[in-house]
Formats: sequence, structure tokens, C-alpha cells
Amino acid sequence: MLFEGILIAATVFLIFYRYVTKNFDCWEKIGIPYIKGIFPYGSHIEILTQSKHINELFREGYEKYRDEDFHGMFLFGKPVLVIHNTEMLRHVMVKDFNYFVDKNDSNFTKLFDGGEYDQYWLKQLTSLNGDEWKDVRSTFSPIFTSGKMKGMLRFIAEIAQCLKTEFKAHADSGQDFELREVFGKFSLDSLAYCAFGINPKSFEGEKTIFVKNAARMFTINLLDNIKIFSRLLPCSAELQKMLNLSILKPKETKFFYEVIKKTIKHRRETGDRPNDLIDMMIDCMKPMSGTEKNSYSESYDQFEKDMELQHKKTSKIDEDMVVSTALILLVAGYDTTGMTLSYIGYFLSKHQAIQTRLQDEIDQAYEENEGKLPEYQIIQELPYLEMCIMESLRCMTPVGGMLRACTKDYRFPNSNVEVKVNDLILIPAHGIHKDERYYPNPEQFNPEHFSKKAKQSRSPFTFLGFGQGPRACIGMRFALLEAKVAVMEVLHNYSFTYSNKNPEVLRIDPQSQLGYIKEGLYAKIEHRN
Repeated sequence: MLFEGILIAATVFLIFYRYVTKNFDCWEKIGIPYIKGIFPYGSHIEILTQSKHINELFREGYEKYRDEDFHGMFLFGKPVLVIHNTEMLRHVMVKDFNYFVDKNDSNFTKLFDGGEYDQYWLKQLTSLNGDEWKDVRSTFSPIFTSGKMKGMLRFIAEIAQCLKTEFKAHADSGQDFELREVFGKFSLDSLAYCAFGINPKSFEGEKTIFVKNAARMFTINLLDNIKIFSRLLPCSAELQKMLNLSILKPKETKFFYEVIKKTIKHRRETGDRPNDLIDMMIDCMKPMSGTEKNSYSESYDQFEKDMELQHKKTSKIDEDMVVSTALILLVAGYDTTGMTLSYIGYFLSKHQAIQTRLQDEIDQAYEENEGKLPEYQIIQELPYLEMCIMESLRCMTPVGGMLRACTKDYRFPNSNVEVKVNDLILIPAHGIHKDERYYPNPEQFNPEHFSKKAKQSRSPFTFLGFGQGPRACIGMRFALLEAKVAVMEVLHNYSFTYSNKNPEVLRIDPQSQLGYIKEGLYAKIEHRN
């Protein structure tokens, strides 16, 4: 009996071994340089052990093969083609987008296809594929036009007053403070106010249940990784779905699901309509027909043209899709905006001349509006403010790599490299952002990297802070408005100074989903005369 048991276990192991390693020679066969795959984790055991953040791994791979158009790697047993050539990136993200519509292949989609609460992650824009993604994208894109964002300004400005009050307390005390702890409150409250219809009041002392659930949503530990890895095992995803097992933060997902459902119910029963994002998403459930063509602003730039999606809807948006969309706005927007503002505060504290120049631009805008926060259009027309935000995103890129799945067999132009249906492509944003061919002295914070002249000198596909093409960040305008209002309200009244509590070397925390600094980022703040 023992012998039979050992034989069965050995057979299962060999089948699993073959399942994982069967493609480990694929890159060698076609002459593409690659990072060797090792059973069972592929090219990077660090992802599983959390000894290094995935953004750093993507950058290291890019730099190792920087002069090549491609290199290969493996995520567990899955071959992934990493693209360096920016013209080829243009084809993947825009020109030949219909070959790369999906972000995940069928195996990675299984990560989200579990029990009841995992289904809300499966229905999010970042998880959906094919026509279903096109339906949701074309439905919700009009929410984020310039005209709609003007209406969001009053909600964000209200939260910004709480941010100023918090900074006043820090300025009065003269003490060092952790930047993300403050800016995270602003980001969470702004998003929740606009997308959930409630103000969590994060600035009012004790952490509310809303804040605690949001904080847990953005940490990932070893157990979380093991659960996710288990979904990739043969038949495991199907079994977990059958047993209604949710592994993607089910407790926290349930909390936010109930919050959003209650908000929708309240709006419908009372007719209350503050015209926030949740109202506009509820409007999207009304029947619509025809081909949707999304335009993003009256002043059309190339980025927005590339984002355009023409699509004839094939399905109706339901409440569950609204819940999933509101949830992804929180997940995608909270940490990215809070982190970006933290990095801006840190960089400005180190570079006082840059801070002074930015304050001069902001002060003039306030002066021309009688000392009040300027109107939406004026905020969008402050060039140095946007340069500072974009440079912060370049220096510390929250999403260091973007996946695309091939949906139709494709040969890259001027190349003998082909990809087949379900093959994965990786866009190494963090590596590209640190390439001195595009950004001189890339480790240096320098907003001039985003001057008009500098941008004209390089491909637009060398900056991927919000992605590119139809799959670019749908909430970009909202995120930029949040960040701009926060920076303006703070710098018009205060100045950042450097804190000696900062680490000498900035090390990314492997347990941070979007790659925040392990020891935190600190500053002091002073009242301006």
C-alpha cells in the first residue's frame, strides 16, 4: 500500500513537473535571449518568496537585455515575451490593438474566477477580456471626460480642506511625519466621496472600519501569494470555484460590496443625486444602443486619440458591474495617488529650487482667482505642476509592468518573431522609465524631462505611467485632478523640508502591491509667509 502511494505521488509530481517545465526551452528555440526558468516558479523565485518587488525584477530584466528588441522570461511555467522596442510597443498598444485586446490569458483569468466575492474582481475592467471588456470600457469612459471631471472638483476640493488642516497641525508641531499616512487619507477620502458616495473622514483620528478594510486591501503577504499560486495548479481553479472558495480579500471585498449596494439602493429610493461618480455609473445601467465612440476632451492630444475605442455594445451593464467598477476605482486609485503625492512631497523636500518654481506658478494662479482655488480649466493649464507629477510617476512607477495577451496570431513588423493566441506580452514600464537614452540622468528627479521640448524628442511610448492606447488608465483625468488639487492647496500654504528620518537608500517593500518604500518616506512642513 505504501509503495502504491509513493508511486501515485511520484506520478502526480512528474505530471505537474512536465506541466510547468514543458515550455522552458521555447525562447532558446527561436533565438530570443531569456531569463532561465526553474521549476516551479519560473524566472523569478523572488515573486513567491517576496524577497524582491516585481517592479525591480522587471527593471533588472530590461536592463540586462536593453539593447535587444525583446527578451523572454517565465511566470511559473508560462512563457512571457518582454518588449523593449518602443515602435513595437506602439503596435501592441495602439496600431495593432485588436491583436492584444486582453490583459490576461485564460490561465491568469483563473486567478480571479473563484467563489462569490472573487467574481467582483473577475468583472473589473482590469480583469475583463474581449467584447465584455469593450462593453464596460465604452460604457464608463464618458464618465471621465473633461466636462464630467469639472463636476468632481468640488468634492475633491472639500477633502483638500481637511488635508490642509492636517498639514497645519504638522507645521505647528515642527515634527517629522510619514508622507503616505497623510496623503493616503486624502486619496482614500476623495475616491470614496466621489465613487462610493460617502466620506470616510480619515483625518478624524481613529481609523474607521472603511479605512481599515481599505488598508488591508493593499497589502499582500506570503499566504496571499500561496493562495494565488494554488489557482494556477491543474484543476485547482475549477475546484475552488465549485466549492465557492474566495481567496482575493473576501472579507474586505464583502464590506465594499455592501457599501456600494447600500448606496445604490439609497439613491434609487430617495432620489438623492449629488452627481458624483456613483450617480453617473447608475446612469450607465440605462439601456443604450449603437456604436459608442469615446472622446476625452475638447483639446484633443495624441494620447487621447490613441485611447479612443469604437465598439458596438452587445450586453447590458448591471449592478454587479457597477460594484466591480467602483471597487477597481478604489483599488487602482487609492494607493497610486497616495503614493505619487508622497513621492512628490519627498522630492520637493530634497529639491527646494524646484519647489519654489512650482509655488510661483501656483501662487500666480491663486492670485488671478482672488486667492481661491482656481477653476478646473486653469488647473489643467499649469505646465510645471503637470511636469512635476509626471516626473514623480516616472521616477517611482506604481505599475512597473503591464501584461497583454495575444488574441490572434501575430508577427511583429520587421521581425521574424511571432506570437500565438494566448501568448503573454510584458511591457516593462519601470525599466523604460529608467533608461538614460530617453531620460538623461534617470535616477535624478528632474521635471524638465517632461518639458515640451523633451517630450518631442522621444517616442510617447517611453512614458507609461498611465499606460497607452484603449487599455490606458480610464481614471487618468480623475487621478491627475486629485493630485493637482492636493499639491496646489498644500504648496500655496506650506513648504516641504527634508527629514533625516528618510532612509539613505530607497528600498521597495516586496509586500507592497504597488511598490512603496519599505521604511516609509518622511518630511517636515513649514508655514509660508
